[in-house]
Amino acid sequence: MPIEPIMLDSNGAHLSAELRLPEGGGRPRYPAVIVCHGLASCKESHASFAEFLAGQGFAALTFDWRGHGASEGALDGDTLDDVGAALSYLYTRREVDASRIAIRGSSMGSYLALLAAIRYPALRAVVAICPASSEILAQVIGNKEFWLSMDRAAGLRVRVTLPGFQHFLALHDESKAVTGLAPRPLLLIHGQRDEHVPYQHSETLYALAGEPKRLWLLPEATHRDAQHDPVVHAETVHWLRQALPET
Repeated sequence: MPIEPIMLDSNGAHLSAELRLPEGGGRPRYPAVIVCHGLASCKESHASFAEFLAGQGFAALTFDWRGHGASEGALDGDTLDDVGAALSYLYTRREVDASRIAIRGSSMGSYLALLAAIRYPALRAVVAICPASSEILAQVIGNKEFWLSMDRAAGLRVRVTLPGFQHFLALHDESKAVTGLAPRPLLLIHGQRDEHVPYQHSETLYALAGEPKRLWLLPEATHRDAQHDPVVHAETVHWLRQALPET
């Protein structure tokens, strides 16, 4: 699938991003999905899902959060602006149906996707895979061992503004955000063998969310399995087609 490298401007921070469009045309405008990676990850980790989306008739925009991958800056109090930059870019593309844009995140990406959907009503549906909590994220970035592991890991880099991002986490509770999503559809996916975020967190979010909503628990999946699973890809696209109906 052809990949179009792009650069997003998030209030002065340049973000590395990629856009994939379906080949061959055939549709006036495509529904789109903004794909968000997790902490200490990058857009390339979700390339398989973006490729699958494009093959199924969706525009897919992946990007590196500030402080990650090839993007500038650091995670801070303005991190949600990165989603705004992705949205603004999609609005400029004639191939994209601006009324049918969803967001899909994994781990920290899910946490931020839930918050972004409250800030940006143009996000018409949310897919949250193993969503992290603000509490867990605060514990991770405050843990010396996490930063030592970053030093040891080849190719893994993350930059965080402290205490700015910690203050952001303290002010933004995903449990409160999820109550404001309805009537926009929410799909929660969580592995029951998740070693980082207990699957019960998704159960809690599901109970708080309004309709329409779906919770899909995967009995054998760990924290990173679902984001790469072809079966999950296919079911997610099936759900997105229902969540983003043609008008």
